[in-house]
Amino acid sequence: MDKTELIEMLEDGRQEMLEMIEDLPDEVLLEPGVAGEWSIKDILAHLTFWEGQIVTLLFQAKGGMVKPTTAHFGKETVDDVNKRWYEAGKQRSLDIVWQDWTGVRNQTIRRVAEFSDKDLNDPQRFPWLGEIPLNQWIANDSYEHEDEHADQIRDWLDQRDETLSQNNGSSKK
Repeated sequence: MDKTELIEMLEDGRQEMLEMIEDLPDEVLLEPGVAGEWSIKDILAHLTFWEGQIVTLLFQAKGGMVKPTTAHFGKETVDDVNKRWYEAGKQRSLDIVWQDWTGVRNQTIRRVAEFSDKDLNDPQRFPWLGEIPLNQWIANDSYEHEDEHADQIRDWLDQRDETLSQNNGSSKK
């Protein structure tokens, strides 16, 4: 995938998620239970934290760092990182989470634009990535990750609408 295609995927993936959630009222964005105990706001914070790690990884790769310092390379398991970030993120306001979520994609796109197609696609270019090309790392923690959680949100919203519809129907009897 060339750089232009990758940037298009980043933009299109964000647009799909945005269209699904941008008109939801705050109380729906804050309602727990979308993915376990997480609300949509919690999912947005989670996505922001992981994509922020990609921004850091891209910065470190561009700077020639041999051993990145992102959570991908730490000693914690992904589950432990997610729990820690969930605890840190749940105290943040919806407005701040929303701003960070929208801003991190812009940062990702700016960083991606700094790389050549060869740098993005060559699995040997950054040996510390375990022979996985940089573009796949970017995809994994940005639009592919967002797609995974968009499916959860979509399912939850459908289920929520169905429950509300049933409750409204039974209260009219």
